[in-house]
Amino acid sequence: MFDLMTTRVTQTQHSAPTHAEAPTLMGRLLARALDEVDYGILLLDADSAVLHLNHRARRWLGDGQLLQLQGQQLRACDPCEAALLGDAVQSAARHGLRRLLPLGRGALRQVAALVPIEPGVAAMVLGKSGVCEDLSLQCFARSHALTPAETRVLAALGKGAKPNGIALEQGVKLSTVRTQIGAIRDKTGADSITELLRFVAALPPMVGALRN
Repeated sequence: MFDLMTTRVTQTQHSAPTHAEAPTLMGRLLARALDEVDYGILLLDADSAVLHLNHRARRWLGDGQLLQLQGQQLRACDPCEAALLGDAVQSAARHGLRRLLPLGRGALRQVAALVPIEPGVAAMVLGKSGVCEDLSLQCFARSHALTPAETRVLAALGKGAKPNGIALEQGVKLSTVRTQIGAIRDKTGADSITELLRFVAALPPMVGALRN
């Protein structure tokens, strides 16, 4: 298991890694790759101590609404969920069992997945905050030559808005929004709004503005 929290690269950019340096390089590359994913991902030991967390997970913990760090220990903010969290982590890390863990209530409700990585280590994968990250949507729009107005319509559709609601929000006629949706479908090859939304939901989870 690579220690992703403490890895360092000692070779230059153009030099080949030695056998001893390869795990260090791989650990850093894996950490960077996790930071580009629009899912919060934490590596935990069986006692819920954090071994590594990516940028999205840091933002989750920074909110402090559902999960928090006490030293290096991951804890659920709701005392009723604390025991469930500990049990799910131990089940994954020690017994190789996959678990889905509901967190929070109402508008804050999220579901986290606990999956075994190797004996003694589990990964927690946190739910996304939306259908897709803005960077993914912007890349998709550029690759299909969508106009800024069409991109805004697509983003609103991805958040569950209806055409009449989009027209009201953007201060345009409903016929304009329908025309824009038709243009989006033509450019993307989608046969329907449902298929279009499947495209958006399946976009690679690229992290955009989290570094700011």
